[in-house]
Amino acid sequence: MTTNRKAGRSALRAGPAAGLVLLLLTACVADDHGQARPADASTAVAEVQPRRATYDCGADGAILVENMRSSVRLVEAEGDSYDLPASPPTQASRYGEGGYALVVEGREALWMKAGHEPMTCNR
Repeated sequence: MTTNRKAGRSALRAGPAAGLVLLLLTACVADDHGQARPADASTAVAEVQPRRATYDCGADGAILVENMRSSVRLVEAEGDSYDLPASPPTQASRYGEGGYALVVEGREALWMKAGHEPMTCNR
């Protein structure tokens, strides 16, 4: 059985270069304008939700969200209150339990209750 040593050496040289290209590509994320920008920790810090925020849900009223890191307390305009754990527990933007779910992204919150239409609300 013969082996092609030259092809083997070429593959060894190309491997690290391909890995570097893959690493560079995964370090970019798309922004709101479809342009790539480097991912950095300051972006994640800017997206941290405030401790208390009121979201306007248009004709559906408003919701008050109190963020306690691993859970939120949501109070609807009518006074109904819901304590929702992070789901999954490591999340900082998705909360839910049973038939209730809240997804917070930037200045927008999506509030969902079983049997009701989802509400998009803005801070």
